[in-house]
Amino acid sequence: MTSPPSLRSTLSKAWHIAAPYFRSDQGWVGSGLLASLIGAQLVVVGAAVAENYWRNAFFQTLQDKYWPGFIEQFWVYAVIAVFHICGAVYQRYLAQWLTIRWRGWMTAHYLDGWLHGSTHYRAMMSPDSVDNPDQRIAEDVRSYISLTLDLLIGLIGAIARLASFVAILWALSSRIPLTVFGVAIPGYLVWAALIYAIAGSFVTHWIGRRLIAIDFEQERREADFRFGLVRLRENSEAVALLRGEAFEKSALTERFQAIVDNWFRLMNRQQLIGLFSESYKRYSLYFPYFVMSPLFFSGNMQLGAFMQSGSAFNEVRNSFSYFINAYLKVAELAAVTQRLSQFGEVVKQFRAVNVEPKPPSPTCDAALEASDVVVKSASGSIIVAVDRIQVESGTSLLIVGPSGVGKTSLVRAIAGIWPFVSGRFSTTPGRTLVLPQRPYLPLGSLRTALSYPGAPDPSSAPRIVEALNTVGLDRLVSQLDLVDRWDVRLSEGEKQRLSIARALLYQPDLLLLDEATSALDKTSEVSLHRLLRTRLPAATIVAVSHQDALHLHYDRVTVLSRSPGLPSSVLNAFSKC
Repeated sequence: MTSPPSLRSTLSKAWHIAAPYFRSDQGWVGSGLLASLIGAQLVVVGAAVAENYWRNAFFQTLQDKYWPGFIEQFWVYAVIAVFHICGAVYQRYLAQWLTIRWRGWMTAHYLDGWLHGSTHYRAMMSPDSVDNPDQRIAEDVRSYISLTLDLLIGLIGAIARLASFVAILWALSSRIPLTVFGVAIPGYLVWAALIYAIAGSFVTHWIGRRLIAIDFEQERREADFRFGLVRLRENSEAVALLRGEAFEKSALTERFQAIVDNWFRLMNRQQLIGLFSESYKRYSLYFPYFVMSPLFFSGNMQLGAFMQSGSAFNEVRNSFSYFINAYLKVAELAAVTQRLSQFGEVVKQFRAVNVEPKPPSPTCDAALEASDVVVKSASGSIIVAVDRIQVESGTSLLIVGPSGVGKTSLVRAIAGIWPFVSGRFSTTPGRTLVLPQRPYLPLGSLRTALSYPGAPDPSSAPRIVEALNTVGLDRLVSQLDLVDRWDVRLSEGEKQRLSIARALLYQPDLLLLDEATSALDKTSEVSLHRLLRTRLPAATIVAVSHQDALHLHYDRVTVLSRSPGLPSSVLNAFSKC
């Protein structure tokens, strides 16, 4: 289990997460909302101070049995209540407004980093990656902002209440000092509240110091369980065909049991904190009245002052006890901050990998050139090594070889998304498109899927219809604007046909095909590769395939083979200009 971070470390990380928003171009709006939120909290504190003075006057009218004064105090309270109500309502309203703006900026900030280049892919392939990035962006950001605002505004309110009510309590308890063994103690109620709160804070931290680590672990296990459910949904057909329901149920039950086990640890720790904090809160409500009772019953203190002192004592004690009351939120914030900080560091690390010097232009008329390239796995073992490869503009290269020899890894390296690669790649400037073996279809309409990675363009409607007809998907023309789960609705072969149509629409300068037609029958596969060469005559095409019948439709064919005695594959495909 992760060891709990120190409070200082948590605060430092929390500040580093929050600061960029308030320094951004939207920061002035956020700062204004935060200032207004603090102002609303101070209005509530001011109303509480006014109510404390009102309490003295109100209870004094009861002791004096002064009816006109009693009625007057009801009108005074009505005015004070207006400030209480407006302060509380607009504090919540401003907090919600700031929360959604701040969350919008942070979500965009993390998405920008995570989706920059191929950061998301490189990070997920690394052993240094983080678990459940979806949860960190969707839920941890929301929790972080909510908890930060709650704790910050609560702390400011506690400080304001402390400054206001300490003065009141000191004046009240100094007016009638407590004498112990002949020594007068000025402001004895202030000292009593301070000692009471310090003792309570120390005990609370001693009981709950392990809560941060347990909270962190709970967040991780909840995310793992949710990820398992999402993965089952995304692969439900494969699970059904394999009759893997029993296995999936067992695996999900195991993940849920991990949640249950940690939940009981969380329950037990929160139970201890709850027992102490509730006892502390309940007993402290009437503790000041017990302390002041000798003065009241001796006649040295009036009822109004007695009630005002008790109220002021509890306000001071609450302010001193802010740490106790907020401990569970602090523990939760520490766990969320740790997760966001880890995520930010990973994004920063792998985004930096994308920032590379611009490669030199390829020699001669080559659209793609590579030399001395070594592609490794995340563990450091060599997958494939390339002595030299050169593909001239407008020509095509077919790479064949047995399964597991590293063909897909080579395509990933050429595409620039694989992080564990050394050597030199260079390509001519232009549009590059990669069609993987398992096509990706985004959420939305079929038109959106065809236009991906760009946005649908109304002017391209005739070209979209033509592309569908060309690749044999004419039955889908009438459903172009239908929003559906096309990744589930279409077969693997249909999805591969759709990706070929996407290539026809995109008109790339460099097209990389990684077993992009492997789900189709031999005749259809050959037909689509011939179609690409015909409809994209200016494109440079590099394809990976097992299909021998494709050899006739490519300018050059290179066999990627396992080198004897080496855990690598060596490719040497080179032709002079």
